Amino acid sequence: MKNESKTVEREQRQLARLEKLGAKKPYFGYFAVILLLVASVNIIDEITSSLPANLQSCYVTEFLAVNGRSYADALALHGTVSIISYALGIITPFYKALADKIGRKPLFFMSTFGMSVGMFIASIAPNYWVYLFGSAVMSFFIAHDIQIIYILEVAPAKHRARIYSILKSIGIVGVVAIPWMRKTLMHNDPARWRVVYLAPAVAALTAAVCVLLFARETKVYIEGRSAYLRRPYAERKAESERLKLEKKTDAGKQGVFAGIKYLMKHRDLRSLMIFHIIFDVGLACVGLYHESMLKDAGYSTAEATRALFFVPLLYASCVFISGFVADILGRKKTILLFGTLHIIAFCTFVYGLRHGFAPTALGLLCGVYQGGYWIGRDYMDIMVTEKVPTEIRASVMGADGLIVTVGMAVGYLLCIAGIGIVGVAFSCLFVTVPCVAVAIIGVTVKVRETKGAVMEDITDTPEQLPE
Repeated sequence: MKNESKTVEREQRQLARLEKLGAKKPYFGYFAVILLLVASVNIIDEITSSLPANLQSCYVTEFLAVNGRSYADALALHGTVSIISYALGIITPFYKALADKIGRKPLFFMSTFGMSVGMFIASIAPNYWVYLFGSAVMSFFIAHDIQIIYILEVAPAKHRARIYSILKSIGIVGVVAIPWMRKTLMHNDPARWRVVYLAPAVAALTAAVCVLLFARETKVYIEGRSAYLRRPYAERKAESERLKLEKKTDAGKQGVFAGIKYLMKHRDLRSLMIFHIIFDVGLACVGLYHESMLKDAGYSTAEATRALFFVPLLYASCVFISGFVADILGRKKTILLFGTLHIIAFCTFVYGLRHGFAPTALGLLCGVYQGGYWIGRDYMDIMVTEKVPTEIRASVMGADGLIVTVGMAVGYLLCIAGIGIVGVAFSCLFVTVPCVAVAIIGVTVKVRETKGAVMEDITDTPEQLPE
């Protein structure tokens, strides 16, 4: 009873705070400020996500390609050892689920600040293990994409996908800063890779402070959480016990395990999750090895830098277009279209590596295959958000993120095993393409469209009820 009274007291304090926040009118120009903040954090998020892959040959060569070890062997060793850093991914969904309890803004701030900390650690790394720790911190905080939930809850329903795609494309264009820093700060000297981590670390710290000062909690969260807390605690507890006895999903119960239960009980979400797992088998292959593919194919540091300038430009163009496609044709057709584009571009990229394509052409192809893949993955995540009630949205997203790591882990291990047998490029290609093909066809055939979903009105529907 004592613990129960403390819970009730804590919830009432939160309710009072949320009602106070809900009564405040947005300050003049607030939506523009939020767009600017999300765009800025998206740029930092994309840079943080891309740094390890874009500098991979530099730190792998310095730390691991020593004592006569070849680069391919060093890369395979890095892939094997860095699995340790992905252990943090197990707790990522539990952290993300906090957004349903403490709000979107606190997670928005903490994730941005955490990216800054990870990059600072990497920038001062004296050895491989310190670098690996910094990289793990970065991976942990970029995995949440809390700004996606934030902007999806703020944006008008009919323009949601295009607003998201515009902000996302701005973030991706910002990745041009990496090859620019390789050229101007590194001077294409691979030994100077640490300095490339420092500038975005400072930018992330500045952005975190701005989020703290200027962002407000989303209206969707305030209304959804307030409605939940206004219901008497005893009533909610009794309903939870009743639903347990009836073995039904409680859409109001929060946390990763509640999210997993929700996913498993709802046929459409379950199908989407299965294809998401299959799709994520290719994640490591697409996201981690493009710079190493260039090195393995014999391209110099300067040539790789030239190619990397064009990757974010094509990637961002694809993302920008995808938002308009998704709002007009729907999420499923967007996944199918850009997944197909990914397969074609990836196969052509690997062919180009083998046949000496110019760095510019390879950069353009790399931008298209990366853009096609990440667009497909992002719209699977968006479809999840558009099928789930507000009060459990972050929990389900966290649960989905935890479950799909099965696919990522399988793909990662297959890719590492293949590097020593068929080389980096063919290993990535053979792992990714079949899985992407199966996933995009499965989503198209088996999953219901979510275009036009109104976030505030999403509840359990007959189509989503347990079988």
